[in-house]
Amino acid sequence: MANHIISNCINIFVILSTIIAVHYSTVEAGKCSEVFQRCDDMDCPSHCKSTYGNRSLGHTCDLFYLCTCFFDQDSSSTNMCQIGNGTCYAGECDAACCNAKCASSLNHGSGTCIPNQHTKDRCVCSYKS
Repeated sequence: MANHIISNCINIFVILSTIIAVHYSTVEAGKCSEVFQRCDDMDCPSHCKSTYGNRSLGHTCDLFYLCTCFFDQDSSSTNMCQIGNGTCYAGECDAACCNAKCASSLNHGSGTCIPNQHTKDRCVCSYKS
């Protein structure tokens, strides 16, 4: 019984560590991301490459199928970066919750709930790279 509990605790720790590592790897110093329109309305890889050129680090189509570009940002830039951070809706994570998630995990982070047609609103974080 004790071995089973310890094994479960180790598994949970590994999963949480992985999630945290992935989350923080997307926002390391000098790295930035920006959210664009739906991936089925655009060629996300080409858009990111043409927008950021040799500063482009890649792209992803997120939980809401929105194109998110990752790129190197000049350290002197005053532009804020953006990244999606899950859903926003009453009863789960409202605007205050979204802002708190972003503020606690990102450099100068703040969060806003963005309305989504046909689905739950999404939490979008703005942050400094």
